[in-house]
Formats: sequence, C-alpha cells, structure tokens
Amino acid sequence: MQTSQDIAAALTRRAALAGVAVMVLTTVHHAIGAVVYRTPWRLHIALLSVPTIAVLLGALAVHRRRAGAPAGRAAFVVLAAALALVPIAWIGVFEGFYNHVLKDALYFLAPRSPMLLRLFPPPTYVMPDNVMFEITGVLQVVPAWIAAAALARRLLGSRTARSSLVVQPNAAVPRGGEIR
Repeated sequence: MQTSQDIAAALTRRAALAGVAVMVLTTVHHAIGAVVYRTPWRLHIALLSVPTIAVLLGALAVHRRRAGAPAGRAAFVVLAAALALVPIAWIGVFEGFYNHVLKDALYFLAPRSPMLLRLFPPPTYVMPDNVMFEITGVLQVVPAWIAAAALARRLLGSRTARSSLVVQPNAAVPRGGEIR
C-alpha cells in the first residue's frame, strides 16, 4: 500500500519531469521555427529552457533527499513556483494554447475572421504553413497539462483529508465486503 508520502513524491516527480518535457519540447519547437522561418532570434528560448530545467531538476533532487526537512520543503516551494510560472503558465498556456491551439483553431475554423488577425497580427505571428512547427507548438500543451494536473493533485492532496479513501488496519468491513 502506498503511503501519502509516496503518492506526494510520485506526483512531485511527475510534475517536475513533465515540466522538463515542456521545456525540451519548446526548445525543439523554437529551433524548428528558427530554421523554417529564418528567424534565429527564436533560439532565445534556450536561455530560458536551460536554467528552468536546472532549477526544476535541482529543486526536485533537494526535495527528494530532504523531503521532511525545511530545505526539502523550501525546494518544493521553488519547484512549484518555477513549474507554475514557466512550463505551465508561460509555455503551456501562452505559447502552446494561445499561440498555437487557439491560432490554429481559428485559422482552420474561420480563416478570414477579423478576430484571427486582431489576436494574431502579422508579422509577430505566422499563420499555419508548416506542419512540424504547428504540431510541436500544439504539443507543448500536453506535458504542461500533465505538470499542472500533477502539481494541483500534489498541492490539494497535502491540504485535504482523504479519510474516505483510507482504511484503518483493524476496521470492520461492512456486509457485502464493500469499504466505504
């Protein structure tokens, strides 16, 4: 039987590794864009990705080694804040969802819509014309969602009682064998 500490550790690890996946995927996505659109400035994302990955993995390592100690709790706060700000909000919500999912949906559902050009004005935005660039852009949402869900479960799990899911060792089992 997994303890609540085991579940919290697994959720923390899942959130951190999904955050790393977001940063790797966004780096690949921006490298594709730099080549396809001849815009080398897109490679600036590496200046954000590398330190973010280092913070995520470093905070995860400290948290795992010192989980019950103040240093471990502080490392979790750093990890949660870094995850929420960069891979989840900035890359997942803004870059992945707004810049790609919403743009692509509007482009394919209403290609001549004035709203499309208002929300995604050229030359800042390029309308979908490269499959790999758009797929990697949209895919950024997937690990960001996994990171957000795991982080939310971890944060909520530490604040809410789960007594209905826990069976005491010597608890009587009701008729029919159902545990409630």
